Amino acid sequence: MLLVAVVLMPLLFTGAGAQRPSPVPVVATLHKLQFLESGTHTQLVLTLSRSPEALVVQDEPGKPMTLSFKADSAPGDFPQNRTFNQPNLKGVFIESRNGRIQIFVKRVLPGSVTLTRQNARLTLNMPHLLSQSGTSDKASKPDQELAPGIQHRLLMERLPAGPVRVNVLEIDPQNPSVTITPALASNRMGAKANVAAMVAGNQAVAGINGSFFKQDKGIPLGILIINQELISGPIYDRVAMGITPNNEIVMDRVRLGGEVLLPDRRRVAIHTINQPRVKSNQTVLYTTRWGKQAPPVPQDGLQILIRQDRVAAVSQTESLSIPKDGMVLSGPATPEMLALGSMNPNIPVSLNVYTLPDWSGMKHAVGGGPWLVRNGTPYVDLQAQHFTSRSLGSREPRSAVGVTAQGKLLLVAVDGRHKDVSIGMTLYEMAHLMKKLGAVNAMNLDGGSSTQMSVYGRMINRPSAGSIGVSNALIIKTAPTDTASNPSAPLPVK
Repeated sequence: MLLVAVVLMPLLFTGAGAQRPSPVPVVATLHKLQFLESGTHTQLVLTLSRSPEALVVQDEPGKPMTLSFKADSAPGDFPQNRTFNQPNLKGVFIESRNGRIQIFVKRVLPGSVTLTRQNARLTLNMPHLLSQSGTSDKASKPDQELAPGIQHRLLMERLPAGPVRVNVLEIDPQNPSVTITPALASNRMGAKANVAAMVAGNQAVAGINGSFFKQDKGIPLGILIINQELISGPIYDRVAMGITPNNEIVMDRVRLGGEVLLPDRRRVAIHTINQPRVKSNQTVLYTTRWGKQAPPVPQDGLQILIRQDRVAAVSQTESLSIPKDGMVLSGPATPEMLALGSMNPNIPVSLNVYTLPDWSGMKHAVGGGPWLVRNGTPYVDLQAQHFTSRSLGSREPRSAVGVTAQGKLLLVAVDGRHKDVSIGMTLYEMAHLMKKLGAVNAMNLDGGSSTQMSVYGRMINRPSAGSIGVSNALIIKTAPTDTASNPSAPLPVK
């Protein structure tokens, strides 16, 4: 929960050389203004010097909400203007005039606001209700069955700030002809392609862009599992969507763990796989999915090539090549890493990788974040998943994935940055849209210029920067379902 306090002090003016007048008794003055952001409500808290007298509240459509209360005359006015980038709070303006203090609250979304008065504290509770902020016009395009178990519809959400164009794919994972899988732009990480190209290249029916990725190199940022192969590990334990061998859709925050066990029972911890190092104390495992070469050796660190369960090479200067039958550990020069690097190459080592919760039997998975809906309630946990607060209330193109109470998969692409056509949504608006569409759990995918949705190899949304390349996509095929995987098998790392 985000807490920000702004102290507002009245200004007192005196003439040159004049004696400072005695303080003028004030019935009530505003001491402090705070706001709390819960993920479902914006709460504005006004702390006064004492309980207000003759409190008047006005809330008319199209105008700022006004609160005023009695105050004795004070020398001069004290205008205070505060702007906010919150989903339902744009600004607050306070002035003292004609014996009253007036507070103007400019909101984003119209709708019910509750005012709680407790002694010298006034609390405004402003919900983020998309259903109160706009209407849907389904007549723009009727529901269309693209293939058995795959429906598409186009919606126009009408928000006070402008129109929003929404494409929705609803997929039945239990339909025997439907296959849902992530897809990389190429067999190795580090390539990019637009979603339409990935849909066409995989002979799929439809698809949407997937996880975040490193823009310069196209490396997926977050967990990615395809056909039970752990291609990349999670970052910051962010939320991910998994597809079980029974084609059920699950969502959870996922953490990766792992270790290389030395003969003397010491362990080298593995923090993630095929990801950039985000902390200096992390040890990362790189496979051929990363490419032919490991990234540069960490400063004051080392790399160790493990090939056929044995230490095959060690380097503290040059990055190591990654053979098809090998993996490279890259991390700080801890005593355990140095001990592993000095091992006799004839002595085998044991490597183990796992996830919490246990997703060892997961057929496919793709990472994202933050949450949008959790257990039926709109929920946006930006800070917990290490997203910057500047994205809290920004209006952008958005992509999201959700699952309904009936187990249907929802893929949603919201166009943005197109004035008078589609202005995009905030994360909170996106959360309420996903709930409105029936999601009981939903998470955010990469958005902005990456937001793309394709049907039969044709882009059906309006990407804000054209059909740029992305690292991976979530695609829908109509083909026989995959052979059931063994749920107890460990995650293979190739």
